[in-house]
Amino acid sequence: MPQPPGPRKPLRLGLWGPFVIAVIAVIGWSLAWGLAAREVERRLDSGVKALAAQGVAVEWSGKRLYGYPFRLNLDLTDLRVATGEMSIRFARLETQAFLHAPRSWLAAAPEGLTFQRPQGGGVEVEGQRLLASLVLPKSGPPRMSFEGLKLAFSPAPGARPFALASAGRLELHLRPGPNDQAAVFLRLEDATPTPGRLFADLGGGGAVSAAVDARLDHASALRGEGPSRALSTWGAAGGRLELREAGLTAGEARLSLASPGLKAGPEGRLEGRLTVTAAKAPSLLVALSRHGVLSPVEAAGGMATVLMGKSGRDDVRLDLDLSGGQVRLAR
Repeated sequence: MPQPPGPRKPLRLGLWGPFVIAVIAVIGWSLAWGLAAREVERRLDSGVKALAAQGVAVEWSGKRLYGYPFRLNLDLTDLRVATGEMSIRFARLETQAFLHAPRSWLAAAPEGLTFQRPQGGGVEVEGQRLLASLVLPKSGPPRMSFEGLKLAFSPAPGARPFALASAGRLELHLRPGPNDQAAVFLRLEDATPTPGRLFADLGGGGAVSAAVDARLDHASALRGEGPSRALSTWGAAGGRLELREAGLTAGEARLSLASPGLKAGPEGRLEGRLTVTAAKAPSLLVALSRHGVLSPVEAAGGMATVLMGKSGRDDVRLDLDLSGGQVRLAR
């Protein structure tokens, strides 16, 4: 009888196949992460050059890019962003994006920040949380948000005191809209005013809260070296600021502001009609006059308007004209 053939050797493909696939996947993912990291550095360099062309200088002393395999972490040391007489400096800025969403970034300033005012000098800011987010769409302006919790403001050496000593919460959101518009939202909660400054005199040292909801037209024209140049360029392009809702509470003082449209003059100052509805209007006028916002003559005229038109009401409406860097009562 013929002898039957022996059993075949088992194939090793089922044993080695998963390992081969895993190695290929790791190599492919590593290449993808490397390409994404190089793209981040390229976009960072091109963004710095684009800002420099607009009069905004960006510089840092150290840069670190890491986060493999799932994140893109970019840390910048001693980062400084300056335009005109204004600047902001971070001892360390930590940013992060996920590899599957490289256009959405989160940023944190664990050691606080320092911003320079055009008049008054620098202010150092520290807080329990200093976070920001930036979403870069494929086309159009970015979406930006900032959030600060339990903030403390202290003037830099040689600088004048800031209006606020601390704040429980500060939020700022910028949202682009259609037809070159942008929405701006600001919220300030549980802030402590600095003694001797405007908010402290206005509310008798009580807590300060504020909320602003505004809309900008021709938002892309708001650019230039320094805020004055940016506002003048924006105003020349037909830019307009609409205050949908704005309110301020300082102690027992309350006031709300509204404007159908504020423009910017050639000198980069807001101009237009501003309507203020205020409780405790006499103390408001005295505080504005004491701190140079209103001249004594304008404050006296406002006091006469209050006395003639109050008629027992708590809230008084004042129409103000902003022109040439001065505030006057509307005639």
